[in-house]
Amino acid sequence: MRNSPSMGFFAGLVTVALWASLPLLRGLVQLPPMLTAAVAMLAAAGMAQGLERWRGPGKRPAPVGSGRFWLMGVGGLTGALYFYFLALSEGDPAKVTLVTYTWPVGFMLVADRLAGRGLRIETLLGALVAFSGLAPLILTTSESVPTPPLAYAAGLAAGLSWIVFSLYLKVDNQSRPTDYKRLFGGVAVIALCLHLLFEPTAGKSTVEDWLMASVIGVGPYGVAFMTWGFALKRCSTTVLGILTYLVPVLSSLFVVALGWAPLSAPLMVAVAAIFVSGAITQATLPRPFFTPERRRATGRSLSANPTQDVFPAIPMPAMPLLGLLTWSRHLITAGSRAKARQRSRTRGFASDQRSQGSM
Repeated sequence: MRNSPSMGFFAGLVTVALWASLPLLRGLVQLPPMLTAAVAMLAAAGMAQGLERWRGPGKRPAPVGSGRFWLMGVGGLTGALYFYFLALSEGDPAKVTLVTYTWPVGFMLVADRLAGRGLRIETLLGALVAFSGLAPLILTTSESVPTPPLAYAAGLAAGLSWIVFSLYLKVDNQSRPTDYKRLFGGVAVIALCLHLLFEPTAGKSTVEDWLMASVIGVGPYGVAFMTWGFALKRCSTTVLGILTYLVPVLSSLFVVALGWAPLSAPLMVAVAAIFVSGAITQATLPRPFFTPERRRATGRSLSANPTQDVFPAIPMPAMPLLGLLTWSRHLITAGSRAKARQRSRTRGFASDQRSQGSM
């Protein structure tokens, strides 16, 4: 049960919910961005150390960090934080956030390619629907600040860094608290160096600022990154890529629930677009018989691991929206398969007729 796709899916939901709380918590911290990141990652390392002691000693000591660990793990996470904060400081936060959110589709395409699944039209179409539905929600908070090319470049760099970090978590075989402790500690040291080099010193900071930065490290950074790594190993990358588009949606819903903003039409459009995109990415659209991927598939799923490339079965009464999504996906897939079977029977009947005529 622990390694089932359902557990990975719900771990992804936990990650998304924690990331969605980050903007609210970050607004309570009056510290420079990279100093906040350094304090948060140090707290995350302490949390991982506590988990390691609670679980007891491992069967073998943690290996020395490899080049992939430092380049993709520590470097990817540090780059994601630094470039995103740089983009926010240089341009319109809404515009650079929208640019950064191109990373899920890039991650889905790269992960599918590495898994041998190739390019799927459903993935591209679903990601386009999710991104299009998300754009009005993010841009409604636009401050009309001039955004130079540097801000857009930094936003893209942040997205690429997220792809690198997520790929590291997916392919890395180690997921113990010891490894996360070293990962978080390395990011904390680099973030502190970046703060000392490029940011002004902290002014009038309070104990609440340092405490809230630590809370961010335990929750939206520490626990969220660990559940994200757990989800990447057990759930479809396509599903998780679509789930990440829920982060700004849930952030807006949190604000609405606190009474700080009314329920808006762009928010409802974004919610609908994300669920529609999930149904599209999990559908099996008909393909011409002469395409190479259709010939390779020979009527079967194109996924290299079909058991982990679908939404887990979710009871309709427990989660009606996700149940509706699962139902619509099965409906679309069943329709496509029925048409394929009908075409196959038609071709078989025609072939039998020709063979009888030749006799």
